Amino acid sequence: MKKSKRSDGLVFSTGPVEINNDDSNSDEETVSGSAEVVLRIERKGRGGKTVTVVELRNIPSDESAKLAKEIKTKCGVGGKLKGNLLDIQGDQRSRIKELLTQKNIRVKG
Repeated sequence: MKKSKRSDGLVFSTGPVEINNDDSNSDEETVSGSAEVVLRIERKGRGGKTVTVVELRNIPSDESAKLAKEIKTKCGVGGKLKGNLLDIQGDQRSRIKELLTQKNIRVKG
């Protein structure tokens, strides 16, 4: 017998309900005005796989973690944040550049 997945959006809770009616866009992050990102492609040492390397400059570590998660989600690929370097699977330069320019982050490369 096959189990049916129910995805009608109903959520039951016993706690108090909080509704946020904030009109501001919560997806936009606040990073410093001198934030800068360098994009490059690497293939060496990766078994022939193409990897987009995103070097995050002048971005705090907590903001860079949020930004890395958003980049991976928007591109629909995996990746790894190591210090200020973010490795993204595949050639995602155009998508990442478009996303970062919308966030007013200067992009090189």
